[in-house]
Amino acid sequence: MDKFLRRKDSSSRTDDEEPSTSATQNLKKVVKRKYDEDYIKYGFSWCGDETAPRPQCIICDDQLSNESMVPSKLKRYLYSSHPSYANKEKQYFKRC
Repeated sequence: MDKFLRRKDSSSRTDDEEPSTSATQNLKKVVKRKYDEDYIKYGFSWCGDETAPRPQCIICDDQLSNESMVPSKLKRYLYSSHPSYANKEKQYFKRC
């Protein structure tokens, strides 16, 4: 049991070793999603920069983050925020 309770001495570490919680390990990879024409069936168009487009709701003009440009999140937004428009066809949103 003693071998599990022993702690490493901080003086035994050499100067060239980095601590285990370095800043480079904590960085997340940023994913920039692209707009797909099929997102119109969920009531979304895009706005902003072409390199990082943001989804924009056609019904209420809300802009979501680029991370929300996933079909499941767009569908959830449509069903929770605009349930009366959830069963509309793709052509309806194109006309809007």
